[in-house]
Amino acid sequence: MDPIVIAIALVVLLAVFSIIWGAFGPKATEENGGMSSRLDAYRPDYNQPVTTDEKVAKLKQRSYSGVPIISVFLSQFKGSEKAALHLERAGVPLRVGEYYMMRWGVGAIFFVIPLVFGPSLFILAVCFGMGFVGYMLPSVYIGNKRKSRMNRINGQLVDFLGMVSNSLKSGYGLMQSFEFASRQMDGPLAIEIRRMLREANLGMSAEDALNALGDRVDSKDMDMVLTAINIQRAVGGNLAEVLEQVAHTMRERERIRGEIATLTSQQRMTGIVIGALPVIMFALFMVMNPAYMSLLFTELPGKIMLATAVGLEVLGYLVIKRIMAIEI
Repeated sequence: MDPIVIAIALVVLLAVFSIIWGAFGPKATEENGGMSSRLDAYRPDYNQPVTTDEKVAKLKQRSYSGVPIISVFLSQFKGSEKAALHLERAGVPLRVGEYYMMRWGVGAIFFVIPLVFGPSLFILAVCFGMGFVGYMLPSVYIGNKRKSRMNRINGQLVDFLGMVSNSLKSGYGLMQSFEFASRQMDGPLAIEIRRMLREANLGMSAEDALNALGDRVDSKDMDMVLTAINIQRAVGGNLAEVLEQVAHTMRERERIRGEIATLTSQQRMTGIVIGALPVIMFALFMVMNPAYMSLLFTELPGKIMLATAVGLEVLGYLVIKRIMAIEI
């Protein structure tokens, strides 16, 4: 049997096994006091004093994989914490080990796909390029999820601040106002607020819980809200009025963003049309005259031209995206 077919079959089998293991593999159970053993990490030892720093350290402990050995191994790398925070910001319920397994699995599948055209030096270079693309695809997907989630949180912040401000005017405390507003809101903002409140109830100081909330959300609007709260807690003042002014500022920023999007819509559409035109023409010529276009894949000058065209397409997309990224 052809070794290439065997390699492709093994990679597909590994990918299917990884999906089945992730969906139906062994998970943490509640038997034999599983819940109690996990809560013991947050219960103080009354024979020894427990400092606030120790409580915060316990609350910040992460499990990077369902397999303890792999979790300990991944904890040795700084990138594991960044990847875990990236997944939290995207709202994706994956551990770091599962995330890396998915990336390497997709990269391996993309690597072997070009081998069906036969082994050659050019095909091998394409394999490495496709493998890199496959490895980066999950990261791009997570990045898009993170951006979409952040936009939803920013859209909910104005209403949330209005509820918190009204609660403060009614005589509630800050954390009580947060709890009341979180019950009235939907996810994802309400989920993050409830998690912040849960961490504060388990022993974190209010400032540490708010800072952890800002790290997870990674939103400039949320950072502005938390900065206003921290300043008010340090120097005093009417927090309800401060939050109202912050909400007003956020509304004005959103209005300006809408105006900029309207004024730049024609330029963005022009970039999309110009970027898609070479791809569409390439597909049309492939359908009309495949023998003529096959020179791009069989001859060395054609391969160089094709690689240059793809590189210029990617470069043009990145340049246009950079030009249109107007910070408010």
